[in-house]
Amino acid sequence: MVRALRPEFETARWYREHVRRFGYGYKALGFGRRSSQEKRFAAALALGSLHGRRVLDVGCGFGDFLAFLTARGVRPRYTGLDICPPMIERCRTRFRDMDARFVIGDALTYEPENSFDYVVASGIFGYAAKGTRERVQPVLEHLFSFTDIGLAVNFLSGCAPRRSPGRLYVYPWDILQLAMGMTPAVRLDHTYLPNDFTLCMYRTPPWAQP
Repeated sequence: MVRALRPEFETARWYREHVRRFGYGYKALGFGRRSSQEKRFAAALALGSLHGRRVLDVGCGFGDFLAFLTARGVRPRYTGLDICPPMIERCRTRFRDMDARFVIGDALTYEPENSFDYVVASGIFGYAAKGTRERVQPVLEHLFSFTDIGLAVNFLSGCAPRRSPGRLYVYPWDILQLAMGMTPAVRLDHTYLPNDFTLCMYRTPPWAQP
């Protein structure tokens, strides 16, 4: 009898295999095109101004979100977290001349020393490892617990006109209901791609921010 891997370990293995297959590029992260990756990043910017802020990038991959920000003149106080060691090793080499920190860890068990202004999680629920769907709520609750202002997270949409095998699709109204149970300040964007949506959740509501 073959024992099933825990979802976080299966996910890490899936990404390691993709790194070996595709190298250090967007395809290893499960994105079909670089443009779709950047559209997800742009949607996350609706969260707020990240310049000078303490930002945790969960599922940072090769640090592409950090590169996306710096190319636009945004300089956060950045920490990248990923469960896949080859990706973190690549980040530490790629950004060795920048003031950025990279940590190997799982989104559900990571315990930071300090809170963050913003948490961004792009693509962390993309691969449908067994048990991933059940991890969505506890992961969101855990990540939201150490943001002082807000969290942005994206999902593949159950409303997608076509679905790819092996990927996790969720309905936006289910995630919206879950988020509203944690905070009344929520923004959902399903306009930038037909198969994806981004949710912004605020601990400090925009109407209460200075």
